[in-house]
Amino acid sequence: MTKDAALIIDIGTGSTRVAVVSCEGELVRIKGSKNTYYLDEAYDDAKYFLPSELKETISSLIKEVLENLEGFRIKYLSSSAARESFVLLDETGNDFYGLPNIDNRGKKWLSDILNREYIEQYTGRPVTEDFGAMKFYGLKQKREELFQKISKVISLSDWIGYLFTGEIAMEFSHACETQLYNIYSKEWDPIICKAFDVEPSILPQVVKAGTKHDIQADRLSEFQLDTECLYVVGGADTQLAALGMDLGSEDIGLISGTSSPVVKYKNEIPNYEKNREFNFWCSCNLADDGYQVETNPGVTGLNFQLIKDKLLPDTSYEAIDDYVMEHYKHLKCLGSFTTQSPYKNIAFPNGGFLMNVPLHQELKKEDLVHGVIADIAFSIAFKIRQNEVLSQTDSPFIVGSGGGLRMTSLCQMIADLTNKKLVLKENYDEASIIGAARVCFSGESTLEIIPVIKEYEPSNENYLREQLEIWLMYREKINSKKEIGAF
Repeated sequence: MTKDAALIIDIGTGSTRVAVVSCEGELVRIKGSKNTYYLDEAYDDAKYFLPSELKETISSLIKEVLENLEGFRIKYLSSSAARESFVLLDETGNDFYGLPNIDNRGKKWLSDILNREYIEQYTGRPVTEDFGAMKFYGLKQKREELFQKISKVISLSDWIGYLFTGEIAMEFSHACETQLYNIYSKEWDPIICKAFDVEPSILPQVVKAGTKHDIQADRLSEFQLDTECLYVVGGADTQLAALGMDLGSEDIGLISGTSSPVVKYKNEIPNYEKNREFNFWCSCNLADDGYQVETNPGVTGLNFQLIKDKLLPDTSYEAIDDYVMEHYKHLKCLGSFTTQSPYKNIAFPNGGFLMNVPLHQELKKEDLVHGVIADIAFSIAFKIRQNEVLSQTDSPFIVGSGGGLRMTSLCQMIADLTNKKLVLKENYDEASIIGAARVCFSGESTLEIIPVIKEYEPSNENYLREQLEIWLMYREKINSKKEIGAF
């Protein structure tokens, strides 16, 4: 018997994957490839991608994942993509330039932006280089020729929809990531657009996740898809991951990847005046169904990946995890590389390792990696507590997802530091793909309950909490502007 399935294109920060997910929510097949980025030398920290190259990668992955696929009929096609990532279209509809989430070209001009209080209140997020508005502003400063070519801006996952349907639109969760969208009025805000010197006409209509469109005939033919196959509007990977872990209204969710957002569903926007000191984001949820309140420690998993690649490139993740678990209560150094202050709405400029002197005779490369994993756990624990205060909830457990939680050591640290059980459900490490498939089949009765496959119980040990206090003091000291004394 042939089952219906969804073909999901998932574009993350590091890689692009294409997967087949059954109508029951089973991950049937998945293929992936690393993403390619280029440096724009006109800036201190600017990266871009070429949509034409990414199209070729996606096309190849689709054909690979569908080859000899038996027992399934592709009924829907949808997409998930990293937030804060955009594709620029010219007046002919040509996708000529890509701005990824790791592009920080606007940072130099943050001080140019006026009316910040209005912007931050009505977009639900602080003014930073992370969001689309500052990327576009930075592009105009030194790449005027590219900026003038822009006819429309679309998100990365909505670009997938454009390739298959010709429709130019942006889903609610992605619209919020531009920092040009008013989360109260649910419209592009002309006052905010003016502050960032963005012409509102380049911003497309905003649509709900789950909206269905016909796929163009040439695309159906190219990939040998059923003529009745429909494209279903997806959304931002974080929102889809929350759906993919079946996050409940009373749950706290953790999505650990390049960064590690802590998320909570809310029906109302948190009071801006009361909570302005918190570094939080508030976004429209998928299909404009309420809001998602987020606290984020900043860069986490990317730090781990970089230090592993530099110090232990030939060591498996399992071996690193085993080492950390064996030395769980013996941290020889503390890392400080996560970017956000635990307390304040600021990013830390300085980081490093703290260790006792003289240098520990038995210090290994693995100990430095251990310090970075602990840094990630400490930062996540603080952001979980912050989110509980913001959302006025106290859930007895955390629902986790994301590739970062493949590390048993990190999971146990989070449970111990928060004194909460950490729950992982089936396909937790591919939650955004599962979430996109659940959007596709949301109107059907085929989806099954996602089972819990792992639970991490908190211990009563105080060792990590004591280390956390030392970590806090170290971070504050190295980022303090106070004069300690003259030489």
